[in-house]
Amino acid sequence: MPISVNVAQSGSYLHILPRGVSSGNLSFRTCLLALMLMAIALLSPHAAAESSTWSSSRFYRTVLYLGKSAAEEQATFAIAALSQLAEVYMAEADLARAQAQRNQGNDRAKLYGWSVAVDGYANQLLLLLDEIEEGYPVKLLQSSEGAVTVRVAGRAVMLGHPRPGQQAAFEQRVLADFCAGNDCRRMTASTSDAGMQPVPLSRASVSPNWSFSERGSLCAHGGIELHFDSASELAASREFCKELLREAADLAAEFSWQERHGVVIDWTALRITATPRGPQHLIRLNHSGDSVLLSAPLLFSSPGLLDDLRPWLRSQTSGEQVVTVQLSAASYGWKVAGK
Repeated sequence: MPISVNVAQSGSYLHILPRGVSSGNLSFRTCLLALMLMAIALLSPHAAAESSTWSSSRFYRTVLYLGKSAAEEQATFAIAALSQLAEVYMAEADLARAQAQRNQGNDRAKLYGWSVAVDGYANQLLLLLDEIEEGYPVKLLQSSEGAVTVRVAGRAVMLGHPRPGQQAAFEQRVLADFCAGNDCRRMTASTSDAGMQPVPLSRASVSPNWSFSERGSLCAHGGIELHFDSASELAASREFCKELLREAADLAAEFSWQERHGVVIDWTALRITATPRGPQHLIRLNHSGDSVLLSAPLLFSSPGLLDDLRPWLRSQTSGEQVVTVQLSAASYGWKVAGK
């Protein structure tokens, strides 16, 4: 069955039909579901904008800069974005097939049909990547609502995750891929960056100080003090302390990097969520949708810990005198005694 989605920005049609699939292979309902998913990803600005305000996010500002830059830079960004988007849709197809194996009858057929349609769309994205590699013209476009579109040789694809709640994580992966080989600071840095020291790309190993008393044990380093009610099970306590300091240092470095790229952190809006089917976590920095993507299992599984670390993180990011925070392992359920 030819599934055609009218792409308004280009006035063309993007045909989403893998080889060997005809209208007889897929039910009307399956086709409609596939069409709805493609329409969300390609045509609706709301699907891409639900998880962010866009107009002031680093992702949007990067695209805004690139829209006026050399064709080669736009092509490089388009490759990063379409590669990530193709992976997203291939993962959606894999998920549908896995669900189909657990179902019977019509539901199973519909899920397999859905996976075929989504795979077909992912294949179309891969074809667009081939065209970019072959030198076809590429243009990045953005609407006033915040929708970002990649246009390749007259065909357009909106950079929207099919699941709006995962849009921010998708944007951060695209930025991480693109900025790994490009100077993104010049695209989004604020005018207040002059004279600021660069953010270190790596940090030295941390060796916290330990002290022991009848009240338990205390791990301390760089303004973070973590108290354990018991001095026993030292190995487990060391692991908790090591992981806390690692995640805190990673987050402070990421926050500093974001601020150097013109991102304004709203310290009252910090929120951490998990990323589906992945080990990383998304820390929302503001209501514009700017986020940090990193592995922080302790922060995610310990309600209140991110809030308690906020004063320390803020002092680390601002370069002001380091604020000391005193934390209690018991407050987060980190019980190590009696194991």
